[in-house]
This record gives sequence, structure tokens and C-alpha cells, in this order.
Amino acid sequence: MTTDQASATGTATGRRRGRPPKAAGADTKADLMRAALNLFAAHGYEGTSVRAIARAVGLSESVLYAHFDSKRAIFEAVLAQLGPLSAVGLLETGDTGDPPAFIRSLIARAMDDWSSPQSRQLISLMAHDDLIHDPVLVSSIGVAVGTLADLFEGWIESGQVAAELGSPMELAYALISPVALARVLWLHNGAKPGEISVARDRAIRHAEFFVRAVFPEKRPA
Repeated sequence: MTTDQASATGTATGRRRGRPPKAAGADTKADLMRAALNLFAAHGYEGTSVRAIARAVGLSESVLYAHFDSKRAIFEAVLAQLGPLSAVGLLETGDTGDPPAFIRSLIARAMDDWSSPQSRQLISLMAHDDLIHDPVLVSSIGVAVGTLADLFEGWIESGQVAAELGSPMELAYALISPVALARVLWLHNGAKPGEISVARDRAIRHAEFFVRAVFPEKRPA
């Protein structure tokens, strides 16, 4: 192929020669996030260097910086993917027209996600490195609970939840707080199958208790 032909081919594909496609860039970011989380879990956040993360993926630091501005940026990306904001995606899917069914499904799906090895690594990292009060984590919790509160507000307005039970935010916290506690207590990096089972059982039972308390006329047959 001549130089002109190669140039034409590059133009036809919509990208310059030598530039990786977007999919490749996304894959590299995902690889870096996985490697960073593994290293954070093994050596702590402070004990992990940018160089170590890059080397774990077989890249140079300069390539890493093409995807993330800093180690902190990688950490925040991991937190956004596996932390409280992961629940927002769950809240935005499913049929909210049947609140009890939605709540049961939400909690079951959340526990499935939070039981994954990577999610459990994150919880152990946050606890071990005293990151529980990290501003980004606190903000993420606020966003997730606020999104859940918006659903309760809609259910109150439609008459599906009695307004006297509490404000949308109070109801959101009442539903999710025990579930989040189960995640912190049992879904850690070294959790054994029995602990994971306990966490799921506690969360599912709480969801059922909540549904029976808030929607007493909609108990399952």
C-alpha cells in the first residue's frame, strides 16, 4: 500500500494513523483501574505509586497520565464505579411503578454487585486506609441517597406511600442504611462464602421488613 493509500485509509476510518480507537482507550482505563485497586488493597493507597500501577499493566507512566491525571483520579474513578454511585445506575433501571417489587429487586441486585471481589476490595481499602470520611465518598453517598429519595417523593405524590410515614429523605435512609451496614460489616476483601451469605440474607430480610411496613397492603401472596 502506498503512503497516499494509507493516508486515505486513515481518513476513511475517521481517525489519524497511530491513534488508538476509543474502545482501546476504554480498555486501558479499565485495566489501570483494576490494577490500581489490586495494588491499593495489597499495599494501601499511600503505599502504591503511579509507577507501580503503570507497570502492573505493562505501560509507562506517560501512557498512564494520558488516561488519568493522577493516582487520586484513578482512585476516584474506582470509587465512582464500585462505590455508592454504583447504586444510582440500579435506581435508574427497573419498573418503579410497582414500588415493593422495585425495592426487592434493587436490594437483591445491589448485594450481587457488592459481593464481587472488586467491590469487596474497595470496602476493605476504605476501612484500612481511613478513607471512610473521604469527601468524595461522602458526596457519593449523598447523591445515591438523594436519587432514592426522589423515587420516594414520586411514590408519596402518587399516593403509593403515606406521607405521614416520613420525608422522602428519611424513607431513603431507612431503606438503605441497614443494607449499607451489611456491606461494610460482611462484604470485605477476605469475606468467606458464609459471610457473603449473611450479608445478603440480612439485606434481603430488611428489604422485606421495609416493604411490609411501608406497603402493608402489598404483601406477596
